[in-house]
Amino acid sequence: MSDTITRDDAFHKLAARCTTKECCISEVREKLRNWNIGRVDEDSIIEQLLAERYIDEARYCRAFTNDQFRFAGWGRIKIGYTLRQKQIDSLTVSQAIQAIDDEEYIDSLRKILKSKVKGLKALPVQTQSEKLMRFALSRGFEADLIRKCLKELSLECEVGLEI
Repeated sequence: MSDTITRDDAFHKLAARCTTKECCISEVREKLRNWNIGRVDEDSIIEQLLAERYIDEARYCRAFTNDQFRFAGWGRIKIGYTLRQKQIDSLTVSQAIQAIDDEEYIDSLRKILKSKVKGLKALPVQTQSEKLMRFALSRGFEADLIRKCLKELSLECEVGLEI
């Protein structure tokens, strides 16, 4: 079996893939390189996929942002960093990230912190706070927002509310 496929076969395979799953240009380029498609054909396939709206990076950004925020519990920083690694325009990334509802974003962070703190009950308060901060930062949330939510959590504990 040959390592390369024809230009038309590559286009049809990618068009089929893009109808079932959102893809960005860098993912398509990587796939074409794996198939040993030449640079000229690679560019023409991507142009055709863009022209026929199989690929739309703004649509991809919105879908990626929504999925990573809602299902993976990622924050804006991690989502933005990952999208920029995929060589997507910063303005497109910024617009997708700003589409996240602020109230829903804060609620998500609170929920993540409350869930994580349950496993840290045996530790001293200072250690809990440090671990929660590192955990939320690794998820891509902003440090100021994390501190605000941690203060709210500590107030809830002092008042005796269940976390």
